[in-house]
Amino acid sequence: MKKKGFFFMFVFNLFLGFMFSAVLNASELTIYTEDEPPFQFVDKNGKLTGYTVELVREIQKRVGTDYPIKMVPWARGYYAIQREPNVVLFSMSRTAERNPLFQWVGPIMESIYAFYAKADSDITVSSLEEAKKVKSIGVYLNDVRDIFLTQAGFKNLDKTIDPTVNYKKLMAGRLTLLADSPSTLEAEAREAGFSPKDFKLVYIFFSSQSYIAFSKDTSPEIVKAWNNALKSMKKDGTFKIIFKKYFPDLNLSEAVMIY
Repeated sequence: MKKKGFFFMFVFNLFLGFMFSAVLNASELTIYTEDEPPFQFVDKNGKLTGYTVELVREIQKRVGTDYPIKMVPWARGYYAIQREPNVVLFSMSRTAERNPLFQWVGPIMESIYAFYAKADSDITVSSLEEAKKVKSIGVYLNDVRDIFLTQAGFKNLDKTIDPTVNYKKLMAGRLTLLADSPSTLEAEAREAGFSPKDFKLVYIFFSSQSYIAFSKDTSPEIVKAWNNALKSMKKDGTFKIIFKKYFPDLNLSEAVMIY
């Protein structure tokens, strides 16, 4: 009887494994990301790479899928994930407003967002209310910075679909401030043709954790499998290795390492 029971459990577990694999592969995922180095970018050889790209590829490897990652403007990806099933978009700040709209895998990063000015500017800002009074602030359309500041009542936002445009506008005197993060400032400043030293941090206005987001109608089993794969990466050290590859000078937050 024991042998029969063992055989039954073996077959049952095998069946469950088969069914779980079928769920993961039944619904093909459409995976979107944006151009935001060092998180996601195309290298000099034309290859899509970056911190979160490597994370997503490793997660897919562990769950047994290999869906392509498509780089699109953030607004397009954000539109799709709100209206279509089986859409993945990364990386996305998880805010109170966004939390019920999507399913989440993470956290994968902790970020702060700040107002930046030209390095030789004498402007000072010590509150959001003061920032509302400056002439213009460059933001990335539909990004967490745009959404946060818009909901906070800002009427002086200059919105663009290309964050590097904000750097050019600021240096040309067409913006008073721009909103960005220390984790992306260097890459975006250089891509715009400037040095990070050309800009100075004026005021930190927001902090959040970033996640990989799934559309609401995606199977929860798929999201669970991705979360479990990410947890295993944090446990075995793979996550930290990838993080330090792209952010050697940043400390890995304990909150991000929770699994």
